[in-house]
Amino acid sequence: MRPRARPPRARSTSKGPPSKRAGRTLRATPGLPAPTTSEAGFETLLARFDDAVDELPVHTPATARAQPALIAIDPDTTAFLDALFAKSGEYVERDRFGSIGEADDFFTKIVGVSFERRQDLIAGLSAGEPLDLVREPENPHDANAIQVRYGSLQLGFVRREIAKHLVPNIDAGDRYTAEVASVTGGGEKNIGVNIHVRRRHANANLRAVPSGAVTARAIGVDSEAILRALIGEREVRESQRAVLDLVASGRSTLAVMGTGRGKSLCFQLPAAQRALSSGEKTLVFYPLRALANDQYDALLRRLAPLGVRVLRANGAIDGDERAALIEALENGAWDIILATPEFAAYHRGAFARPVNRPSLLVVDEAHHLFESRHRQAYVEFAALLDDLGRPQVLALTATANDEAFRHMRNVLGVDAWIIDPTIRENLNVVDVRGTKDKVAYLERTLEGDGKAIVYCNSRAEANKVAGKLRRRFGSVVAFYHSAVPSAERSTIEDLFRRGSLRIVVATSAFGEGIDLPDVRDVVLYHLNFAFTEFNQQAGRAGRDDAPARIHLLYGDADRRINDFILSKSAPSIAVLRDLYRGMQGLASFDVVRMSYEDVARTLDIERVDGSTVSAALRIWEEAGLIETGRDDDGRFVRFLQITKKVDLTQTTRYAEGEAEREDFERFCSLALTADAGSLEQIVNRPIYPDRIQLRS
Repeated sequence: MRPRARPPRARSTSKGPPSKRAGRTLRATPGLPAPTTSEAGFETLLARFDDAVDELPVHTPATARAQPALIAIDPDTTAFLDALFAKSGEYVERDRFGSIGEADDFFTKIVGVSFERRQDLIAGLSAGEPLDLVREPENPHDANAIQVRYGSLQLGFVRREIAKHLVPNIDAGDRYTAEVASVTGGGEKNIGVNIHVRRRHANANLRAVPSGAVTARAIGVDSEAILRALIGEREVRESQRAVLDLVASGRSTLAVMGTGRGKSLCFQLPAAQRALSSGEKTLVFYPLRALANDQYDALLRRLAPLGVRVLRANGAIDGDERAALIEALENGAWDIILATPEFAAYHRGAFARPVNRPSLLVVDEAHHLFESRHRQAYVEFAALLDDLGRPQVLALTATANDEAFRHMRNVLGVDAWIIDPTIRENLNVVDVRGTKDKVAYLERTLEGDGKAIVYCNSRAEANKVAGKLRRRFGSVVAFYHSAVPSAERSTIEDLFRRGSLRIVVATSAFGEGIDLPDVRDVVLYHLNFAFTEFNQQAGRAGRDDAPARIHLLYGDADRRINDFILSKSAPSIAVLRDLYRGMQGLASFDVVRMSYEDVARTLDIERVDGSTVSAALRIWEEAGLIETGRDDDGRFVRFLQITKKVDLTQTTRYAEGEAEREDFERFCSLALTADAGSLEQIVNRPIYPDRIQLRS
């Protein structure tokens, strides 16, 4: 695709009803060069879709529309939604351990190990020692207390934030056991114990597949079962099948496919197959940690029940999740890791160990190898491949012009490719950027019976907008974000898929890996943070090839909101310095014992809140400026003695934050100023090189 060779179709930027498509005569414009081979394919497809596109729905005032037919609402659905909205307030206050009650295994540390001479007991422990978790309902300090025992000896307790989520399962008959993962400290520091906890269900049939290392032969999982877990009953597209065949043959492959054409399946299926059949590993790279996080949530829910061990690796993870990752990298107990290139570059020694070497390395949004050559991790990508033993590579992108195509092939050693030239002509971008009353617009536009997803940038806003739309449309509206428990999220997905729900107001957590072909409207309520997120969300409209609309409802004001969010989660060097000096001033004997929010309130530094403090601590800890931990007096930060100059820009967390800033700036330059026709072309078609055959 070369937009320069065929001008974009015209789009109205007025607030009034848009006219029908006006771009069909553009192909007859005099003076255009003859189409390339790839563009000739576009022309054929365009002709085929002319009639269907002319029938796209247009906006009319609410008073001019027929009122939608009344939908019979299942009482169970209404009761579920009543309960969901009743808890909307508590879902905004995120409990980072909120989903741990659903987990079949997790890592944590024992607390209370310095009391009652327990240091002497745990000093003799070694990795792999079996432990028991025992409920202590009569504990005078915490009715949810859970002891950690080694035989008849009590070593300490499960931290109370976790215990409160495990107790309902224990009371229902489930049993938790654990084993020592590692023993830390010693010398002048207290000894600590990290443990790996496993859950045994009272009814074994609730989990058809146990956690841990499994094989397809042992549990009877075949490729079709994996495929159903990933995409349901939907057929695999021809281009997807072609990529899967190349991967199965062992060839390093570059797949150029437009948004919504199913790039993710091309690595998810072979990764799960290899993990379950032969224990082979897949390492997946994303340019931004937010993209990896969305994919992680989807993969975990679909593949973990089959026994696939999925982890993520970036500078933002902390606490128990970081301990789990470190433990998995120590013994190779993982199947799929979703990482940023910065994380892998800074921890290349761990990934290069034989126990961790992947058989398949996936580079998603692979055009960043060319477009982000200023990022050191992408500059050194070929060297990283050498360290990993040059595994088979699968590169995925929707953007590969001539120069980018050559660069990706050279860096990755790609010897095969598939180009899917499909133009999704059923998509219509509706330009209503800058609309003042966004909710009123939704109330007018979402009349009818079509399914719609409204994407917001925050959990609080998703709840708020969903509540207003529910008052207008009734029990066909729900909200969805990562703070909603997994069971409720699965129910929302199922209700939406079946049509019992018609409108879901969500953060980016909704849609990744979910089979939703018949979405008629996607609304970008807020400005996205990057091109990839914009494409993914917009591309979820009309995957059944029927006419669908993408509403651009964001505006210039949203940019200021996103800048503020990024400044808090990715602090600048100036903020890091001010915060470091301020926290040193709060220290007593080089130790600070305050919550992150209390630190932020006390120092009162502009654009610094608890999340900024948390991000700063991760950067400082990686740079060797501090150490963090938890003892019997709670969480602490200890400032270390520094004898040399420290470059904070060389840390994983800082580099990832800078990448997010740069991607957002580049995205804004187009998303806020380009005409609707140009933005539509970004969503509905791939960019691929001239004079290259579609298959190698």
